[in-house]
Amino acid sequence: MRCPKCGTELPEGRLYCEKCGEEIHIVPDYDPSLDLSVSVVEEDGDNMTDEAVSPPKPIRKPGVIFLRGIIAVLGLAVIVLIIVVQVNLKHFQSAEYQIEQAKKYQSMGEYDRAIACYSRAADLKGDNVEFYVQLAEIYYLKNDQATYEVMLRNILSNEYSTQEQIESAQERLIPLLIKKGDFEGICRLLQNCKNAELVEKYKEYLAPKPEFSLVEGTYEGIQSLSIKSSAEGAIYYTLDGTVPGVGSTPYTMSIVLDEGTTTVKACLINAYGVKSEIAERTFVIEAPRGTVQ
Repeated sequence: MRCPKCGTELPEGRLYCEKCGEEIHIVPDYDPSLDLSVSVVEEDGDNMTDEAVSPPKPIRKPGVIFLRGIIAVLGLAVIVLIIVVQVNLKHFQSAEYQIEQAKKYQSMGEYDRAIACYSRAADLKGDNVEFYVQLAEIYYLKNDQATYEVMLRNILSNEYSTQEQIESAQERLIPLLIKKGDFEGICRLLQNCKNAELVEKYKEYLAPKPEFSLVEGTYEGIQSLSIKSSAEGAIYYTLDGTVPGVGSTPYTMSIVLDEGTTTVKACLINAYGVKSEIAERTFVIEAPRGTVQ
């Protein structure tokens, strides 16, 4: 080993030069100019050159990235769909939700959707008068008079209807029947109506059974029989047991009952052609006692 400064031959392992005092480095200092990268020999014609090889860069595949994105989106869509289906199923099985939706659609004027919701609620909760009440209102707004009438009649025939609901249905049904000309239907409805004010309001459509001034039975001597009615109209009667009608004798004054047995039948026909039930009584008139036969 020689001294790098003066060139003096030095014994192995000496750390400094005895001649010039230069410090001897066994491990050479790091030279930043040295390139530690791996070199390869390239042949360019007859010349050979060394070229540094950089670490390989990862290859990006756009198709793989796109596919992964599609899979992620589809997965998210499936999760959302499952949630939506579960929520919709829960709503479909909830009568309260269906009623709430029906009221919302009704307020928006979407009557068919409101009807569908009420119908679904009825399927879930069973026969409910309140559904008929709400559906009647919707069909009225839709101007579907035929179905409107059906809903009102369902209220009247339902055993769970309250008296208030019945009277409300009767009051709404009468104008509809007047428009249809169903005067017999109005008469029957009023005969079963417990609302005195409503009966009084439409009493002209009534056709009550006539009343006799005499009770049925046996009498001595000639009797005078009067027939009256609490409603306006014409009274017709028969004395031969036949059914009275428009072609029968009109009642204008009291009927004289002579000796013998007489069956009197009478009916009232109001201004709308509605015929009442037949009133019938049999009278036996005997000669006064002490009378010489």
